[in-house]
Amino acid sequence: MKVIRLISISTFLFILCLFENYLNTFISLDFGVYVFLISLLYIGTELFNQNLVIPIFLTGILYDSFFSTYYLGLNTSIFLVVVILSNYVLSRYSRSNVIYVTTISLCLLIYKIPIIIEFDLDYWLSGYFTSIIVNSLIFFSLKRALRKNV
Repeated sequence: MKVIRLISISTFLFILCLFENYLNTFISLDFGVYVFLISLLYIGTELFNQNLVIPIFLTGILYDSFFSTYYLGLNTSIFLVVVILSNYVLSRYSRSNVIYVTTISLCLLIYKIPIIIEFDLDYWLSGYFTSIIVNSLIFFSLKRALRKNV
């Protein structure tokens, strides 16, 4: 049962990763809507435990195998660093909107580091701040929608 749960979580995360790739490829906006990053941030801030490391690892390996031209394991480590950093920052500091936006901006910078290294910083910096605002709004609406009101 544990294996089925890990495989289903990995499959769901990989489908989100596919959706994000196709969304940002076919919609030509100056900013990115990073659905997979938002799900990683939500996992890191609300749901993180050691059982989720293997599905994130498998998702990164699948992403590197099918969509990446970088070394095998680069995106895996980026995904894990994003989840661990978001978990660490929010467990260390109080949960306020400023901390959430700061965490989103740091994690977005880490998430897109291969693009920043490959291209110029000016190429990506133009849409960076807009991406922070858009993805923060999506993250806050997701948090509000999934909040437990009992």
